[in-house]
Amino acid sequence: MKMRFILLSFLLFISCNRRELTYYEVVGVTLMADWSQAGLEGEDTYGATAVFYPQNGGVPQTVLMGNRTHAITRLPKGHYNVILFNRSFSDFGGIAFRGENAFHTFEAYAKQIENRSASEVSVTSPEKLATCVIEGFEVTDNIECSLHFTPTELTSTVKVQISIDGLNNIKDATCRLGGIHASILLHNGQCGEKMITQEFSIGNPTFHEGSFTDGTLTGEICVFGFDEETDHSMSLSANLVDGKTKIEQNFDKVSISKDTDETGAIYLHIEAKTPGRIPDVEPEKDPNSGFNADVNDWGKEENTELPL
Repeated sequence: MKMRFILLSFLLFISCNRRELTYYEVVGVTLMADWSQAGLEGEDTYGATAVFYPQNGGVPQTVLMGNRTHAITRLPKGHYNVILFNRSFSDFGGIAFRGENAFHTFEAYAKQIENRSASEVSVTSPEKLATCVIEGFEVTDNIECSLHFTPTELTSTVKVQISIDGLNNIKDATCRLGGIHASILLHNGQCGEKMITQEFSIGNPTFHEGSFTDGTLTGEICVFGFDEETDHSMSLSANLVDGKTKIEQNFDKVSISKDTDETGAIYLHIEAKTPGRIPDVEPEKDPNSGFNADVNDWGKEENTELPL
């Protein structure tokens, strides 16, 4: 009986389907990034993301870099393209991503867009986005390699200055700038065809020398590419200090130029002047302020002797 059991077990063993084991040879790859050219001052607490695309069409591999300047990963041997960008996919408030499964379709786009009567309006300016692309590097057998990245800013910084007669009458203001691209490809910086209007707040009121009524408001945004040769519509919405009046003004002439800030970074400078003077209004009274108290609210008169 025992011999029959052993023989049966042996027959079952040799009749099983034989499957070959597949081993993937992986090699260490060191990632080093120099962010000094990216214009990302104040973002040291954020990490970075590298997405590796096998040139043979395999599944991309994403590496999250908690330390954005250095990381080590392991890749199967082969040829790759890689895109490195600041932060992670979920670290942006005004940017979302799509097409990340393929190198040539990986795209950043404006996240918060509202459909309004005249156009689609982005109500949140994209954060700064910096990238670096390396194409066609090879991972070979048992030879560790290093990749050196120097990311540069993919977005464009736009600084707006509006000259306003009657600035003293404005409580707060919002600007809208048309002709803005809604998306951009990460691998080559090509902007998408869809155009939107970017909405943003302007402030920092500065009065002209010797004037208490006229001055400027300024604002700054990031956009996905910007063509200074193209006409861009611009308008201003402002709430006045009386707490009830709202005005809208469109700009007929907008001056666009390139400039350099104190760090040497290039930005686009837009200047415009409101076509008409902001109407004079009476400032809204603060009901909580003692200076605006009504005499009728003082209460019954009382006479009190003060000791001498």
